[in-house]
Amino acid sequence: MMKENYKSFIRGALAGSLVGSLAALLFAPKSGRELRQDITDQARHVTNKGQELAGKISDTSIEYTDKIKEAASAVIHEIGQWRKKDGEIIHEASVSSTPVQEDTEEDAL
Repeated sequence: MMKENYKSFIRGALAGSLVGSLAALLFAPKSGRELRQDITDQARHVTNKGQELAGKISDTSIEYTDKIKEAASAVIHEIGQWRKKDGEIIHEASVSSTPVQEDTEEDAL
C-alpha cells in the first residue's frame, strides 16, 4: 500500500511540474520561435531528470538486492555450521532470487 502511494505521488509530482512548466511557457509574452525553444529545453530537462531518477532507483535496488543476498548467504552458512555441530547431514543450499513462501499458523486458519 505504501509503494502505491509513493508511486502515485511521484507520478503526480512529475505531471504537475510538466503541466506547470508548460503553462508558464505558454502564458509568457514571447515569440513563437522563443516559445518553441523554451518548450524543447524544458522537455529535455524533464527527460534528463526522469532518466537520472530511474538510474538512481536502479542502482539502489541492485545495491539492496546484493545486501540481501549477502545476508541470506551468511544465514545459510551459520545454519550449516550449527547443523555440523549437531552431527546432522548438511544439504547444500543456495541463494535464489525467487521468494519462498512458508506456511504459518495464520495461513492455516
